[in-house]
Amino acid sequence: MIEINLLPQELRRKPPLFSGLDFKGIDIKSIPILKIAAGIGVGLVLIQLAVFLIGIISGVELAATTKKYDAILPEKREADILKAKAADINKRSGAIDELMVKRFSWARKINLLSDCMTPGIWLSKLYYDERPVSDQAKAAMAGALVISGYASGVGEQGTALIGKFIKSLQDNKDFYSDVASVDLVSTKSDKVDKQDVMSFKITCLFK
Repeated sequence: MIEINLLPQELRRKPPLFSGLDFKGIDIKSIPILKIAAGIGVGLVLIQLAVFLIGIISGVELAATTKKYDAILPEKREADILKAKAADINKRSGAIDELMVKRFSWARKINLLSDCMTPGIWLSKLYYDERPVSDQAKAAMAGALVISGYASGVGEQGTALIGKFIKSLQDNKDFYSDVASVDLVSTKSDKVDKQDVMSFKITCLFK
């Protein structure tokens, strides 16, 4: 009798996984289990030995590198000191260059101030104050030129002479070009060589 399996391929009963293998001819006693185990053990020992040797070599290289670094460390420190000194010199050089530019500007400013002098006024002190800053102050010119002096008169006469000097400063376009305001800070009756005068202080606030 002929049997025909009409079930689809995926529904057919699959034979056991090892159904096609014949283990009858295999002699388990003939398998060198001890040799295999010994080989695995030797392999593990060799791997551990290799790892150990790599660790020793890495340690030696690290020690050599550290020794070289320690040897050049004094030179590195000296180089860092020289680098810092060079940076400081460059900073000082820049400050000197800036100061020279400012000196030239101040020389011109003093000459312009001289052009603004009016009769009956003489100056006693000039200095630059960095503290006052206007709302429109520039970083290079923040501060004020402080002018102290005397007017040859007291009361209204002295006040008028001081006012005329302030107006001369404001009317001089070259002098006033970088000035935000000219302010009268204080006045005081005084004597110079037994002559009645009025001392004053004016600030020219830079933009």
